[in-house]
Amino acid sequence: MSQRDISEVKGTSDLPAASEALFLEKVRESNTACQGGDYARAVALYGEALQLDPNNYIIYSNRSAALLKMGQFQHALSDAVRARDLNLGWPKAYYRQGVALQCLGKYAEALAAFSCGLAVDPKSNQLLSGLIEASMKSPLRSTLEPTFQQLEVMHLDKSPFVLISVVGQELLGAGAGNYTCAVQVLEAALKIGTCSLKLRGSVFSALSSAYWALNSLDKAINYMQQDLAVAKSLGDVNGECRAHGNLGSAYFSKASFEEALQSHRYQLVLAMKCKDTQAAASALTSLGHVYTAVGDYPNALASHKQCVQLVKQMDDKLQEAREIGNVGVVYLAIGEFESAVDCHTQHLRLARRLGNKVEEARAYSNLGSSHHYRRNFSQAIVFHENVLRIAQELGDRAVEARAYAGLGHAARCAGDYSQAKRWHERQLDMALSSRDKVGEGRACSNLGIVYQLLGDHDLCTNTLFIVCVYQLLGDHDAALKLHQAHLNIATSLGDSAGMGRAYGNIGNAYSAMGYYQQAIKYHKQELTISKQVKDRNSEASTHGNLAVAYQALGAHDMALFHYRAHLNIARELKDTAGEACALLNLGNCLSSRAEFAQAVPYYENYLMLSQELHDVEGEARACHLLGYAHYCLGHYREAVRYYDQDLLLAKDLQDKTTLGRAYCNLGLAHSALGNLDTALECQKYFLAIAHMIKNLPGKFRALGNIGDVLIKLGDSAEAIKMYQRQLSFARQSRDRSLEAASYGALGLTNRMLKCYDKALGFHTQELTVRQEMQDLKGECRAHGNLGAVHMSLGNYTNAIKCYQEQLERAKELKESAMEAQAYGNLGIARLNMAHYEEAIGHFEQQLATLELLENSLNKSRSQSSTVDSPRTSTFKPATQTGRPRFFESLFRGFRGTSNFQRPEDGEKIGDDDDLQRNPTRGTGIVSVAANVARALSRFMSMMVTGVAQTFQRLVRTNTRNLTSFLSAGPREPPPIVPT
Repeated sequence: MSQRDISEVKGTSDLPAASEALFLEKVRESNTACQGGDYARAVALYGEALQLDPNNYIIYSNRSAALLKMGQFQHALSDAVRARDLNLGWPKAYYRQGVALQCLGKYAEALAAFSCGLAVDPKSNQLLSGLIEASMKSPLRSTLEPTFQQLEVMHLDKSPFVLISVVGQELLGAGAGNYTCAVQVLEAALKIGTCSLKLRGSVFSALSSAYWALNSLDKAINYMQQDLAVAKSLGDVNGECRAHGNLGSAYFSKASFEEALQSHRYQLVLAMKCKDTQAAASALTSLGHVYTAVGDYPNALASHKQCVQLVKQMDDKLQEAREIGNVGVVYLAIGEFESAVDCHTQHLRLARRLGNKVEEARAYSNLGSSHHYRRNFSQAIVFHENVLRIAQELGDRAVEARAYAGLGHAARCAGDYSQAKRWHERQLDMALSSRDKVGEGRACSNLGIVYQLLGDHDLCTNTLFIVCVYQLLGDHDAALKLHQAHLNIATSLGDSAGMGRAYGNIGNAYSAMGYYQQAIKYHKQELTISKQVKDRNSEASTHGNLAVAYQALGAHDMALFHYRAHLNIARELKDTAGEACALLNLGNCLSSRAEFAQAVPYYENYLMLSQELHDVEGEARACHLLGYAHYCLGHYREAVRYYDQDLLLAKDLQDKTTLGRAYCNLGLAHSALGNLDTALECQKYFLAIAHMIKNLPGKFRALGNIGDVLIKLGDSAEAIKMYQRQLSFARQSRDRSLEAASYGALGLTNRMLKCYDKALGFHTQELTVRQEMQDLKGECRAHGNLGAVHMSLGNYTNAIKCYQEQLERAKELKESAMEAQAYGNLGIARLNMAHYEEAIGHFEQQLATLELLENSLNKSRSQSSTVDSPRTSTFKPATQTGRPRFFESLFRGFRGTSNFQRPEDGEKIGDDDDLQRNPTRGTGIVSVAANVARALSRFMSMMVTGVAQTFQRLVRTNTRNLTSFLSAGPREPPPIVPT
């Protein structure tokens, strides 16, 4: 073995002439040292020479040889790599590198180094001998030695291309850890080249497999296409069939579904042409998977069923079991639960009969998913526990990780977040211990969702999680960091679908934190990826997530656009569950805008789909929302009908909370119809249930509702007792907001009973509590209530002070409806004091505020109805959170001072009962006109042209804005009771 290249050594062009003589002297001395066996001195002299000429690759190569003699293999490797990098065409650098790697026991890398050297110099016997020697010393000897002997008989043992191709394919077959080296060896073979098209095709095929294993799909597809071209040139139908199958699988992994379908169709045609039933079965099952991915379930079902028939003819029981399982997966996707369970049960039975534990685990996993779909989470957990048991028996970490994922998902959906967290921790542990980056990313994603649901905003100190999030520091919560870790892993792997899921989860985390602009940014990235990979299911859910974020920002037009996009895609995919979710969200979004008439059809469709899906909880939710919508539309009989259904379903579900809510809402609807005895009975049931489940806020609401009904029944004394019990419960719970509400209710009731001193006391306490809470909105209402009592007492000066405070708070809140109310109250007070000009001025300001408010509302609605298409990841549907603050303020401003609440929340409604308490009150723009007209009739001598014009505008406005409260105008004699 040559250690040195003395004759070839000369200084590089960078070496100054004055130093060249010294450099050559150092080289001669090092040569002498090597010949004398003084390798340490030789290494030192080479070092001095390199100081003079640091880019001399021959000196690095020679020093590497000397270091090998000294047994310093790692240093020898470093010098060899440096020599190679300085001159990629220097064969001896590759040889030194290969020898060093071989001495270090890194045989796969040594084989790659020798192969790359042969690609540079195919005639180098030194490199060829090194390749053979390393092969015989490597763990591959048992398989390579017989092959080399056969090649020797065929006189191919001196062919670099053949030897390297054989070594590369054996490295590929050795499995994980050798794929990168296999690629280097096989690509070296291609550089050497061969006249045999068939041999070249085999290398293309092997390289495509190697890059597939490395998840480099684009490179894999490139070699698959070259493999296909070779097969076509050779007229090799079987080779063509195989290449099309490989291409289909690669395209499927890239989510290029059209290309995947085309390749697998060619595969099927060619398999039938050459009567290869195994290849035909493979093509059919692959087609089934692609059809499922694009949502073409009829074709997916047909493909998998044909495959079942084919494998039955082949009498391949194992493949039959798997394919029956695939049929079950499609049945579940189209919502045919019973058929899906039947298929998975057959799959399980066949797997047990064959004694195949892996297939048995797969069948249990599919059964768990099926029951999960039906929301039977306890049964799903039982099946996933069987998967875990089998995985632990087999010692199969991948299956065990899948079991933990299934258990965590089921626990999460069942609401047991702590248990879900424990399962996903174990899932992550499995992924880390097996170095499964994809599994690690999924586990991070699942844990992030659980942390988000737990509301845990602190990083877990467990070492496992510190590893998972790469010890990232900052102020973000654990959920966000875990999703970011998932994104990092998916990005490093080039996993576009995983990146999309990570972006979606990050967006959901930001939504949960209230950072909706950030959420939209990430969901848009998720949407872009979903479209790129043609994942329509992901695209649908992303539209839903974007809609939720836009709705939270008040951008209802954009929210409706994305909700409708979600609905359209769900219908296109025949995704019944997704369609139901989209219908629910559309109804809720419209309800939040008080567009109940438009919301009702969506809720009705949601109810029908919930019944189709046998989703009792969804059915109850639909009845509840339909009842609420009809209540708000004034269709009280329809509301009662739906609330009755909600009540029956709540009894079936044995859900006390839902049952209490149903009784509360049913009582409110009966109260609106005047069925006061029935209403009282319902509210008493609500109170009993709230007491049973120890729901203090529920008891508070029930007592208030009972009090309201008693007021309507004329039993004021009993009503006051209810409100006093409300106050007692509020104090008991130390809930200052409820306490303030109790004072307000007692004040209103005493004002209605003309017990003004008591009313004044209660409203003063209400104001004090609101001020202590720094609740500006509540303080604004309390000032209005105090002003109303002073008006009833004839203390107009004090009333004006209260209303001025009310106006200031409304301006601080920037609540136009409250401002309008305050202006109206001030106008009425001034009117009672005979300050007519000032009264008219306040009414004009009230009118201007109301018109501004009305225009804003009309503009918002018109935008949502003529929305243009804007530029376009597990999602959460938007929940019905009641009327938004705008509408809540509107009702409070124009319909009285008691709190407006949704029927579903069980709060008392400030509707008929409020009108009964304040029968002389005016409402909205109509009342402004009436009040101005009254001022004019009382003080015609002060009328001026501007006032007359104002009155004319008010009258014109009245014709457009007549409301159901027109009859609630002021009555004679004064004083006029304010709003």
